[in-house]
Amino acid sequence: MGLRALALPAIAVLFAFVAASCCPAPGPAGGGASFRDGCLLRDGYQQLPRPKLVQRRSFYRPEFRRLLSGWLMGLGDRYMHHFPATEDKPARSAPVHEWARDNDAPVNAQAIWLTRDWQDSWGIDRGDLIRMSKDGVVPVLMLYYFGDEISPQYVLEHRDNWYLFLMKVAALAAIDHPVLVVIEPEYNDETNDSRTLVVDWPGFNEVVIDGIYLLRSLAPNLLVGICPGDFGVQDLELSMGEIAQYSDFVAFQAMRASTRPNNISHEFEDVTENALAYSYRLQQLFDKPILLAYTAVSTYDQSGDWAQFQADVITNLFDQNFAELVEHGVFGVLYFMAFDDPQHVGYFGEAEKHFGLADVNGATKPGWDAFAEAVRKREKVLYSPRENR
Repeated sequence: MGLRALALPAIAVLFAFVAASCCPAPGPAGGGASFRDGCLLRDGYQQLPRPKLVQRRSFYRPEFRRLLSGWLMGLGDRYMHHFPATEDKPARSAPVHEWARDNDAPVNAQAIWLTRDWQDSWGIDRGDLIRMSKDGVVPVLMLYYFGDEISPQYVLEHRDNWYLFLMKVAALAAIDHPVLVVIEPEYNDETNDSRTLVVDWPGFNEVVIDGIYLLRSLAPNLLVGICPGDFGVQDLELSMGEIAQYSDFVAFQAMRASTRPNNISHEFEDVTENALAYSYRLQQLFDKPILLAYTAVSTYDQSGDWAQFQADVITNLFDQNFAELVEHGVFGVLYFMAFDDPQHVGYFGEAEKHFGLADVNGATKPGWDAFAEAVRKREKVLYSPRENR
């Protein structure tokens, strides 16, 4: 089951625009065809034209294969950072990757988070992605739609709106360059004991696979992956085993902050060891290229020097253990957030505002120096997309 109520005129126009073939004759009313069946049949609605679904085309293009066997290093969490006015400088804006390169970190990837509240006014469009790509930067779109409310019931209730959201993402990312799409980071969250967990729900596979087919049908150049969080030993095969088969890669994350002392160790080796162990487990389970989609250490300091801790984690994970990450199939690492965000809220409370490698004005922390050095050391092996495709 998927896309059950999308027989709207606007949807019909979108499907007609990309249609390469039409469905066979419709079956009985209420057949409830899946997006993978190659047509859209829904109770009581007229059949809509459906494009011929594109499955693994990305693997057939050399630059896409090179991307998944190359090396990405980048930052998030948005396309453009707005620097507030100071006593000696007026307010200004700059793309995050340009600021990074101006500050001695030749990044080749940039993460952009898109939530279900995403609005066109957020200031990212297809032209921006094309310009990034021609500048040698791979866009990584982090799709965080279900968010903290995620549960099997919530996913089923909001599935059709999620598919509409994916269509909007596909329209943004339908460019002739590689674009990575990371689906539902931390979908396997276990922090709310009052709900059924998605990680224990096999039905998540079907919902997400339908979404992957939808994305590929509208934007064939996308590389798509699912992103569990590094939350210890879980039966990931139950909730994402089938998804992984249809994905180009799998991703994971690592986040630490002083506001959750029971969940972390202050020893930076623990962060690295956890990341290495988790990437190895994903490799053994799914045999896919792996993206460390975001690492984040907050400098909000309740005990000890967390600014230095941030720098140590980056050096240890991104630099000193580079070879082991590659051995585990990792093709890229991104740091979560270039700049502190005073408006950021989430699981880590006040620490959420301090994940940046620089403050909101651009004043860098020790973590920035560690990150920039790690990027410079890997510059010769960084993936570089062909210019001006």
